[in-house]
Amino acid sequence: MAQIQVKLDTSANPPVTTIPNHQSINNGNHRIEWTPFANETFTFVSLTGLPNPPFSQLSVTSSQITVQDDNTAVGEHAYTITVSYQGNNYTTSSTALYGKAGHPMVGGPSGPTIKNN
Repeated sequence: MAQIQVKLDTSANPPVTTIPNHQSINNGNHRIEWTPFANETFTFVSLTGLPNPPFSQLSVTSSQITVQDDNTAVGEHAYTITVSYQGNNYTTSSTALYGKAGHPMVGGPSGPTIKNN
């Protein structure tokens, strides 16, 4: 299982970030789980952008998000997470720009991704 932590800072741009921002997954069937970082008090609203297949069985609860990754082909997939805090919704950056060898481009926006190896 791969675990990704989600952090909210309402004064930052983007307000929602993931740790790690770019998660590598080896070939095979894996469960990916997103949970709040430390003592965060937001609730999860949605995860969008991951294609089905290879991702399936998306489950969103107030305290976590899970998905199955049937990683059978190389690819990098950008996604967006939305959380709710004090009646407002906040999201990760929804874009990811990559240059050669899958490295983020300098100066380009970079949102969270799942990289199937």
